[in-house]
Amino acid sequence: MSETLVKVDESRTAALLAAVSAGGAESVQDAVDSAVDAWLADRALTHLPDEALRRLWREGLESGDAGGLDFGALKAEARAAARAP
Repeated sequence: MSETLVKVDESRTAALLAAVSAGGAESVQDAVDSAVDAWLADRALTHLPDEALRRLWREGLESGDAGGLDFGALKAEARAAARAP
């Protein structure tokens, strides 16, 4: 792994430290790694050729119906997860 100094403003520093304190990341390095991975994935998707997007869309449709969604249950689950330590 190479070492590179990355400077972030105070609000981003606070967000990174809060993520670690809340257990959302093992370390600041893990939080930064996750952020870079998400950025790279987003960038890759925005640069996919139209045919690749059509193929992904078609595969999603062909994978079948995921079934109904109970938004009340989903919200309750999310709230419970947010309250969990």
